[in-house]
Amino acid sequence: MKRGYLLTTLMALAVSATLIAQPAEVKDPTPPSGDTVGSPAEATGGPDAFGYTYADSAEPNCTYQFVDISATGIFLFDGDDSSSGPVALSEPIDIYGTSFSDIVMASNGYMSTDLTDTGPDLSNDCPVPAAPSTGGGARLYPLHDDLDLEAGIGSGVAEYFAECPRVNDRCPIESCTVFQWDDVAHFPGGAAEPTWDMEVILYHKTNDIVYQVGAGNPETGSGSTTGIQDFPPPTTGLNYACDTGGSVPDDTGICILHPNPVPEDCFPIIPSPVEVPTANNFGLLALFLGLAAAAIFLLRRRLA
Repeated sequence: MKRGYLLTTLMALAVSATLIAQPAEVKDPTPPSGDTVGSPAEATGGPDAFGYTYADSAEPNCTYQFVDISATGIFLFDGDDSSSGPVALSEPIDIYGTSFSDIVMASNGYMSTDLTDTGPDLSNDCPVPAAPSTGGGARLYPLHDDLDLEAGIGSGVAEYFAECPRVNDRCPIESCTVFQWDDVAHFPGGAAEPTWDMEVILYHKTNDIVYQVGAGNPETGSGSTTGIQDFPPPTTGLNYACDTGGSVPDDTGICILHPNPVPEDCFPIIPSPVEVPTANNFGLLALFLGLAAAAIFLLRRRLA
C-alpha cells in the first residue's frame, strides 16, 4: 500500500510538471469593429480626407433594416423644395469634427447643418465635394435629387430612440434619431409618380450615419447623389453613388462610418487574462528528479 501510494504521488508530480510547462491560451478580448474597408470596391469605400469610410448592405456589417416611423414619428413638414427648418436633436451628432445639436431635413433628399436652409437646392451635386447651388453647411446626401413630399401623400417625420431599433454593429446598445422621407416621389409628384420611403439614422454614440433607401425609386441612382461632404467651401467628401442608374437599387443600406474609435462603453471591457509564465523545463526536470530521489530514499528506508 505504501509503495503504491508513493508511485501514485510520483505520477501526479510528473503530470503537474507537464501541465505547468504548457503556455497559457490567450483569448482576444477585443470585439470586431465592423469598420473594415476593402474589396469589393462597390460595397466599401473611403476614407475621405477627414477619415469617413462607407460600407453598404452587401457587407455583413451594414445590414438593411428599415425603421418605419411613418405612424409614430413627429411630423416635420411636407411640400416641394421645402425643409423642416431647424430640428433640435435629443442628443448631439458629430459631423466632420463639429458637434451639432440641430439639423435641417430637406424635401430634396438631403440634410444640412445650415439652419437657415429652406430646402430649395434641387440640383444634383455630383461628385462631392461640390459647392451647393443654394444653402451651406455640411451635407448628408441619402439621395439628393429634385424630389417632392406632396401634402396628403408624403411627409418628413423624425423620431428619437434611447435604444435604437436598428442595431449598429459598432455599438450594440446606442441611441439614435431617425429622419424618414415617407412616400417621397420625383418631381412633379402626384398620384401618377411612384413613391418610396428612405431615411437617415444618426447614431449619437459612435456618430455613425446610416442611409436606407426602400423599394420603388424608378431611377435607382440615375440623376442623384448619395454621399457626405464637409462645410462650405467643401474641401472633402465621400461619394457612394453619382448619377448612375442601378447604383442605389431597392432596399439599399449605406453605413457612413465616423473615423473616431468606438467608445469603450459600447462593449464591456474584458480584462486581459493573466498569463501563467511558461516555466523553465530544465528547472522542472531537476525538481522532478530531486523529488523522485527523495521518494526512493524514503521507500528504501521503509523497506529496510
